[in-house]
Amino acid sequence: MMELYNICAMPVYNASLHIVKNEFDAEEIMQDSILKAFDNIDRFLGTEKDFISLVKKIAVNKSIDWYRKHSKIPFFTEIENEVIGQYDDDNDEPSFSIDLIKEKIDLLPDGYRMVLYLHLIDELDFVDIAEILDIKPSSVRSQYVRAKEKLKRELGA
Repeated sequence: MMELYNICAMPVYNASLHIVKNEFDAEEIMQDSILKAFDNIDRFLGTEKDFISLVKKIAVNKSIDWYRKHSKIPFFTEIENEVIGQYDDDNDEPSFSIDLIKEKIDLLPDGYRMVLYLHLIDELDFVDIAEILDIKPSSVRSQYVRAKEKLKRELGA
């Protein structure tokens, strides 16, 4: 169990930190999430990667709950119109430092920032993100596209 803890601790911590923006609370959420998963490990039949994904989902849910409880700013607003189009990245985009990109992402509105982190960093699909946030997948896609557009503008791309 200690080996499994060591393998999943950092990805789970990072997933939580992206949301709560506070190292102490992210660590608490990571610990709670791993303990919750370990409490039910006897029923778990997946691989190590599946276990890490499960713990990350638990942490993301706990982090969003924490955010909603501690923030006076609405986390996410429902968007009714569906974005139609492709979500492919251009091959000719300029390159930027990872630190600059992270800095610009952190300055985005919370809904945009969360969707980008959950999709790009935590590798959740739009349906999973919609389920976690209790909104429509089309709203997640809209927020994702708008977040990418705003990030490109912020980067001057």
